[in-house]
This record gives sequence, structure tokens and C-alpha cells, in this order.
Amino acid sequence: MNRFAKKFRVLGSLCVLLNLIAFFQPVTMRIQENYADLTWSQLDYVKGTIVESFSGSKGEASEVVSVSILWVMGLIVLPLLLSLAAGIWGLIGSYVQRVSSILEFFVLFLYIGLAASIGSFWPKAAEGQAYSRGISCTLALIFSGLGAIFAVLSLIATPRKAKMPKGGIPQVEEIKQEQVESMYQIMNVTAEEQQPAQSGPEHGVLVGRTGLYAGAEIPMTDGEYIRLGRQADNHLIFEGQLNVSRNHCQIKWDAARQKYIFRDYSSNGSFVNGAEDCMPQNLDLELPPGTVIAIGDENNTFYLK
Repeated sequence: MNRFAKKFRVLGSLCVLLNLIAFFQPVTMRIQENYADLTWSQLDYVKGTIVESFSGSKGEASEVVSVSILWVMGLIVLPLLLSLAAGIWGLIGSYVQRVSSILEFFVLFLYIGLAASIGSFWPKAAEGQAYSRGISCTLALIFSGLGAIFAVLSLIATPRKAKMPKGGIPQVEEIKQEQVESMYQIMNVTAEEQQPAQSGPEHGVLVGRTGLYAGAEIPMTDGEYIRLGRQADNHLIFEGQLNVSRNHCQIKWDAARQKYIFRDYSSNGSFVNGAEDCMPQNLDLELPPGTVIAIGDENNTFYLK
């Protein structure tokens, strides 16, 4: 699912970058009878705060200016800077990074605070006048809200790190896969069988560590392929395992090289020895005996004996 994770992260980054448009749109409107409406953008608030900070106000007025500066810096300048950081990092970062997603949540919370508190900084309306929020608040909430939604989707789609199971091969569990039993001899994992394999074996053994095939030992002859996936035409079928693709991967034993040849076809990813990054798709990769492979996630792992 790493491809979807990157797409969602890019879409979220583009959404928060659109907050640049909201920065220049009216954030406050003053409506007065018989007069044209006056508007102030977020940029105008920033300019006004800069002028006030250098005006040298004293006493009670100085305290008001200080609060105004904190409000502008915290709810206008800060979310704009975070939008830029999240947008740029989300576009150039890898699909496994989560920094941009976290920043997008902060941006949304800050713009909610802006929309909720901006009325406190309006001057007292004179007779016939009324102040209201401009389109900038609405745009900022829409853009940052969409960014947060895509951030959630990207976090869901990001493959989880495959955790190495503790201890050795699990104790025997009954394998409820009739298709597999008709093709392979499922053997119980005894204490003797857990001993290290002799050097230079003539056949490979695929050992289930966790998941549907935990405890199964599947012998592999030289050049034999074993296909894994959710579809019924695979050798090892993962019915109901949503993190396993329909045609996930295939494994072959090469006796001459004493290596396993692994090829991944999935969109969900396969992981080696607890690595966070999934293996590349559609390439033959040589894996030595002793490697642990996670199919989709840590819920279904195999040991190449």
C-alpha cells in the first residue's frame, strides 16, 4: 500500500499549500450602511502587528499590543509556516515519513483557533456597522481539513514495520488449508526439527512463523516456485488477509546457489528481517537461508530455513 500512501501524502501536501491563497484573502469584513465593505486579509493583520510592535505603546495599550502580537504570530504566521513545511516535506519526502502528516494536523487545529478567536480582536462596531469573518477563514479550514483527511489516509496506507517474532519457530498449529495439504506435506515442528539446518541442503524449507501458516514446514525442491496471495490459484492462500495482495509474491529455491529467489508483485509490500522499507516489486532478489519475510505486515511471516 506504499504507493497509495505516497499519493495521499502528496494530495495532503498540495491541500495545505493552498493555505497560501487563503493568506491573501479577506479574513475580516466590515459592513456599513451606505458605504463599501472594508476587508482585511491575514497579511494585513501581520502588517498591522508589525507597525504596532514598533509604535512604542505603553501601559494598558502595550499589553493589548502584546496579546495581539502573540495572537497573530500563533494563529496566522505559525500555521502559514507549518503549511509550507508540511507541503514541501510531503512532496519531497518518502512515503514512510510521517512528519508532514503530523504538521497537517497542527495546521488544522491552529486555523480552527483562528476562526474561533478572530472576533475577539475586532474593534467595537459603530452604529450601522457590523464585522464578520471573511472567506479566508473558510478557505483555510477547507484546505487544512482536506489535508488532515489525506494525512489520515496516508498513515493508514503506510505499511507497518514488520516486527520480528520473539523466540524460535512457534509450536504446532493445525493448518486449515485443504489446497496446501493436497500439494505439500505439513509437518509438526518438533524440538529436533528446530535445530539448525545442515550446510548445503538439497532442498529449501519455507517455515511459517506467524499467521495462517504458523508452525507449517513446506519443503521446496530445486527450481520449484511457491506462489502466495489471496486468490485461490496460489499455492499458499491468505483468505481474508486484507494486507496480503491477490497475487502477492513467489519464492523459489535455488540449490546450486543455496539461495531463495524472491519476487514481489504486491501493492502492500513484503518486508525482510524487520526492515521498515518494503522490498522492490517485480525484481528477482536472492535471499539467504535464515531470512525472515513478512507478507504485507507482521501478521504473516515466514522463515527461510
